[in-house]
Amino acid sequence: MKHNSTHQGHKEHNKRVAVFHKKHAAQVANGENGGGWLAKLETSFFNKVLVPLKVVK
Repeated sequence: MKHNSTHQGHKEHNKRVAVFHKKHAAQVANGENGGGWLAKLETSFFNKVLVPLKVVK
C-alpha cells in the first residue's frame, strides 16, 4: 500500500491548521473572537492564564 499521497495530504492539512490557529490566537488576543459565552470564556482564559505564562517563560 502506498502512503505517500496520504502523508503529503496530511502535511498540507497540518500547515492549514497551523495558519488557522495562529490567526485565531491573534483574534483572541485582540478580543475579536466574538461575543458569545464561549468566546468570552476563551478570551478570559487567554488573558488570565496564557499571557502570564508567556511572561514567565
